[in-house]
Amino acid sequence: MTSRGIVSLFQQVDELKMSNTLNSTRRSLSKLFRSEASSTAQTQAVEFDFPDSHKATVPSPFPFQIDHDNILSKLGAKHQPSKRHHNYLIYYWKHFRDIRLQVERVLEIGVQTDRCLKMWEEFFPNATILGADIDPNCKAFEGGRRKVMIGDQGDRQFCQDLVTEAGGAFDIIIDDGSHMVEHQIKSFNWLFPSLTEHGIYVIEDTGGAVGDFDLKTVSSLRKLVDNIMYWPEGFRTEDWAYLSEFDDAASWADHNIIGASFYRWIAFVMRGNNPGDNEFLHKK
Repeated sequence: MTSRGIVSLFQQVDELKMSNTLNSTRRSLSKLFRSEASSTAQTQAVEFDFPDSHKATVPSPFPFQIDHDNILSKLGAKHQPSKRHHNYLIYYWKHFRDIRLQVERVLEIGVQTDRCLKMWEEFFPNATILGADIDPNCKAFEGGRRKVMIGDQGDRQFCQDLVTEAGGAFDIIIDDGSHMVEHQIKSFNWLFPSLTEHGIYVIEDTGGAVGDFDLKTVSSLRKLVDNIMYWPEGFRTEDWAYLSEFDDAASWADHNIIGASFYRWIAFVMRGNNPGDNEFLHKK
């Protein structure tokens, strides 16, 4: 290579470093501005008082928004997991019913008995069900497509070992482990990126049900709404149909979190491609 070529090469490297630095700076500034905007929005948030709530409730022509007579409810009655008595199964059915035959890898943190493992094994007929628990006695619940690893969900290395055991990713992760706020938040932070492209992460037993009266876990998850609703600074509202790609200021979470659902004591967070999952958007 000539001296001119070497100089050109170094210039390209410097430009690349500068580009990466600028992109990193943009993301950092965007995060800072959005954090401040989020705080401002929270202080300006309206608390609904529902002035007409005194009116008599009109019965719906259906008993509930989700049909209770479903496969998972029947399996719950058969295996009697504790989550049945928390009324979680109806929401699991809502989020899992369309994918249950395609799911291949499920992680449930917190085992205690074989009831949940056997229920999930039957509900997901093509999946390996991996349970994680700190109690070595839970190893006895292995069998069929059920596996159990012993360790602490608050240990990052153990969480990484779970992902390795699964071959690098899970389709579904359920945290029914220690119910400690610190563990719930750490595990989510460590494990959510290990979901497959359209995986689902569930955290059971939040809020007052586990003594988290300040709703720290739920409040942390609520902040993900900012990622789900990401809007590039300066992008015109009237051009929304052309927002098929995000700018460099968008974070990993902006690109990869597409939805969250909250029910009493349980939360679901969906991974996906934001905004790419909307096939109706146009390229500018």
